[in-house]
Amino acid sequence: MLSYLLVYWPWIIVSLVLSLLVVTFEALSLWFGINVVQTLFEPNKEALVRPEFTISNINAILKYYSWLFIIKDSPLDTLKFVCVMMATTFLGKNLFIYVKSLVTARLNLNVVKDMRNQLYDHAMRLPVSFFDRSKSGNILALIVNDIQSINSSITGTLDKLFTEPMRVAGFIGLCFIINVKLTLAVLIILPIIGILIGGIGKAVRRRSKRVLEYMGGLLSILNETIGGIRAVKMFNMNSAETAKFAKENKYFIHHSYRSTAIGALSSPITEVLGVIVVIVLIWYGGNQVIVSSGSFETEDFMRFLLLLFSIFKPLKLLTEVNNQLQQGFSAAERVFAVLDSKPELLNELKTENVPSFNDCIELHNVNFTYPGTAEQVLYDINISIKKGSTVALVGSSGAGKSTILDLVPRFYDITSGRILIDNRDASEMDLVGLRHLFGIVSQETVLFNDTVFNNISYGTQNASTEQVKNAAIAANAYEFIEKMPKGFNTVIGERGVTLSGGQRQRLSIARALLRNPPVLILDEATSALDTESEKYVQTAINTLINSRTALVVAHRLSTIRNADKIIVLEGGRIVEQGGHEELLALGRRYKYFYDIQFANNKV
Repeated sequence: MLSYLLVYWPWIIVSLVLSLLVVTFEALSLWFGINVVQTLFEPNKEALVRPEFTISNINAILKYYSWLFIIKDSPLDTLKFVCVMMATTFLGKNLFIYVKSLVTARLNLNVVKDMRNQLYDHAMRLPVSFFDRSKSGNILALIVNDIQSINSSITGTLDKLFTEPMRVAGFIGLCFIINVKLTLAVLIILPIIGILIGGIGKAVRRRSKRVLEYMGGLLSILNETIGGIRAVKMFNMNSAETAKFAKENKYFIHHSYRSTAIGALSSPITEVLGVIVVIVLIWYGGNQVIVSSGSFETEDFMRFLLLLFSIFKPLKLLTEVNNQLQQGFSAAERVFAVLDSKPELLNELKTENVPSFNDCIELHNVNFTYPGTAEQVLYDINISIKKGSTVALVGSSGAGKSTILDLVPRFYDITSGRILIDNRDASEMDLVGLRHLFGIVSQETVLFNDTVFNNISYGTQNASTEQVKNAAIAANAYEFIEKMPKGFNTVIGERGVTLSGGQRQRLSIARALLRNPPVLILDEATSALDTESEKYVQTAINTLINSRTALVVAHRLSTIRNADKIIVLEGGRIVEQGGHEELLALGRRYKYFYDIQFANNKV
């Protein structure tokens, strides 16, 4: 956390100076406050005798010079001057408090801005494996809720962290000057308060971390149910989802209450111990004033008590600061755990970093196990994809088809083996340059709450209107785009909710056409479409893969029968490969899939 603060060290210095001025003016207002009492009740007191300058006489020296400063021709004039000084010091203190609050607010907001920007940027650089392992709600909670908790922690504590310790140190210093023995008696109790506060703070931190985890769970449920609201309503799962949310919310409230209950102990404990100290000191100090006449004056005792009471307020505030900090630290632990996750090395795209592709892409003896799991999902995969050819992957669910698609652009790194592009190892290539070779069209289209134009041109800088229009025409999308209220400037809603499945897919294909990549990855691009939409999309796909290299996964064999090579996978292994007619003639696994799909049709 300090590393984020130290970037703004000039602001910190200004805030420290302002805190020092606040404490100084507050101490002066307290000091002059006692002079009011002295002026009222001892108006005829003669000027003090000038003391010798020694360490033991600091209190007498301060009283002497403050008396010289305030004494006027008459007691009434002296009282007026003291009142003016009190008003001036209080006004100065509050003016500096206001300026300091502006400075610390600016500092705090800049720190939170930097943290949120860095966390979001880092999240965008994390590998796909991180997002596959993490709940989407938890990531949302980190960027929004946890950063907000850190924000609240800094907002509520930064000002106090600078000012209150100065107050405590300054007032204790003045107490030492007035009476060393009484001050030492006060300091005996402070470590006990510190130990109690520290124990409470640790408990608050543990509880706060659990609260944030349950908040992540709540956001995950919200994200899932809102994203899948049609399924929830179709299967009448409203009550079940409400019960699941209520259960998670119950845990959240329970731990929030426990955290608050534990944190609330610190303030009354501090106050009770403080009152005990005050009572003891009143007895001991009053005894010195009454019994030991002259050694400890009434004025000194009153100043001491006023300063002592002034110490307890910042001490109380510091206990609250501790609890707020612990809540912020628990959020920071979760945030820094993500920031400590190793990101992908994503450099700025440079033409020279895009690998050449003139011959073929090869997978040699590729084995793969998902990170954090023990079960291997791919075994000795050997595939050669010639430039300009279409290679299709076929197999049962879980056979490893989509996993292979993830390995080629290095969304995941292979466990062993090699992936070569024109005999160059893909693991040694610049990641951004490597991915620039590929365009992806998947079953789950990725569209944004933006205009049609911006969705098609996503990832292609400075695309012209003519280029976007041509891509839409080639993708069989121009006809329905023209009929939309604002044409290419129509906002399509979150995830393209205002479009049909076929329309969303054609926009995705138009985006791939505009980018014009040499290699296309098609992951079941037509499996979720009706017959008419599939016809439009398949025509667009044929346009898309024309004269390009394509790696295709498809459940509908009719869409890949013209592929140059069909690879059949089962249990993470290649069991057959060849052309459509060749595999049918073998009469094995591919023919089994074919017969299932076309038992009642002749194709």
